[in-house]
Amino acid sequence: MRWDGEGVAFSRPIRWLLALHGEHVVPASFAGLRSGRSTRGLRFHEPETLTVDSPADYFAALREQGVLLEVDERRAAIWEQVQALAQEVGGTVPEDPALLEEVTHLVEAPTALRGSFDESFLDLPPQVLTSVMKKHQRYFPVEQEGRLLPYFIAVRNGDAQGLDLVRRGNEQVIRARFADAAYFIERDLQQPLEAYLPRLATLTFQARLGSMLDKVERLERLVPTLAQALGLDDRQREVALRAAHLCKADLVTQIVVEMTSLQGEMGREYALRSGEPPQVAQAIFEHYLPRFAGDALPQSRAGIAVGLADRLDTLMGLFAAGLQPTGTKDPFALRRGAIGLIQILVAHNRSLDLRQALAAAAEGLPLSATQEQRQACLEFIVARHQALLLAEGHRHDVVEAVLAAQGHDPAGAARAVQELEEQVARPDWLEVLQAYARCARITRQETPHRVDPERLSEEAERRLYQALLQAESAPRRPGSVGDFLAAFEPLIPAITRFFEEVLVMAEDPELRASRLGLLQRIVALAAGVADLSRLEGF
Repeated sequence: MRWDGEGVAFSRPIRWLLALHGEHVVPASFAGLRSGRSTRGLRFHEPETLTVDSPADYFAALREQGVLLEVDERRAAIWEQVQALAQEVGGTVPEDPALLEEVTHLVEAPTALRGSFDESFLDLPPQVLTSVMKKHQRYFPVEQEGRLLPYFIAVRNGDAQGLDLVRRGNEQVIRARFADAAYFIERDLQQPLEAYLPRLATLTFQARLGSMLDKVERLERLVPTLAQALGLDDRQREVALRAAHLCKADLVTQIVVEMTSLQGEMGREYALRSGEPPQVAQAIFEHYLPRFAGDALPQSRAGIAVGLADRLDTLMGLFAAGLQPTGTKDPFALRRGAIGLIQILVAHNRSLDLRQALAAAAEGLPLSATQEQRQACLEFIVARHQALLLAEGHRHDVVEAVLAAQGHDPAGAARAVQELEEQVARPDWLEVLQAYARCARITRQETPHRVDPERLSEEAERRLYQALLQAESAPRRPGSVGDFLAAFEPLIPAITRFFEEVLVMAEDPELRASRLGLLQRIVALAAGVADLSRLEGF
């Protein structure tokens, strides 16, 4: 909001400036105003203007009017009042840090009040009532053993003067909003959820990517591919396909048009009331999870598959359209989508090759996605995973080493980071790393070479070759750090003897090529596990 000819932007009207250092006014100007030693308290309170002689006077003067300047103190006071009012009617208020934080910053002199509404409204879906109370009115719902009670708690800015009038006003507002919600739901339920699908054609997803109906059709094509990759059985695959078909239908219902935060929740509710199987209804809701930091994750296989398909289609589609995030701007919340995709796969320990998944998503798009765009989208997701791993406290070099080799598989990468971090803490780790590094450093600039066993004449190189064959034939799980080391560590004595007794860069080009090829195959044992050259001490 801009309040003067200078174009200064601020979230509230700027009416005065108070700037003191001790007892002295600090000369300053901002938004056309000059600083002084005057401030104001709450509206309608006398005196309207307060003269401040020192910082201590400032806090004391405002506290006399009920203003709590310290955010932590204000937050604690609000929560204490809210809980006390709920207990008076035998209820509790579930913790909601986001709502409490918002209300804390909406008021400065908090006074909580309890209002009530007609019990008949409790027949509405609970998520509708809580959404109206929290999202639209910033009220705290009151519960008893997980069941809503016909009360709400609001926080007004000011003291208890005229509180009954304020309460009645809030009760009238909530009554009207609940009545509207009841009307919308009644109208929506006049037809089954599937009947809303054609209207999705009128809802644009993105100009170059078509409508929401087009997106639904892409999800229906992508879900079978993901279902196979994730190991869904036939029944789970059927549930996922049906959920993909219906997952966006509630977007054009009247209740969701009016209260967009209910998307998914009303899809689940309307699916159940339309006779859809509970598993389908749950997957419709779950495909939106997680919606924000700390939110629940999808638990059903079908919900996971549809949720991943939705995010992959959005990410790949918008990258193909040239709408990837730039700097701090992310209008399509692609960072949140990528983080959600990673969290789902990691939490459920589900390996998925994102290279193949993004390629499958690209095939269904109405515009071509180049190899460069697919790679850019993958790198964007991997960068989000790197940030998550570092935020969890993992070592930077370990995270880089693992993601360089298997960043395309978030679940596998998360497992490998944990395993490799445990290994690098071993007291003998440097011995292991240096043995590998000796092989890697000498072959780093070399083109690929083939080993000719007939050329390996010295005992040390023949022993190393035989040890390599055993390592290559050892059973290994893809991306497993433990399996790699179990295969590699028996090679260490042979590697040490090889470098002590054998001249790798022999004058004979064929002999030199065989020896380099032997070392290159040793280095390749770590392929798909980690790029060990990124580790400290390499």
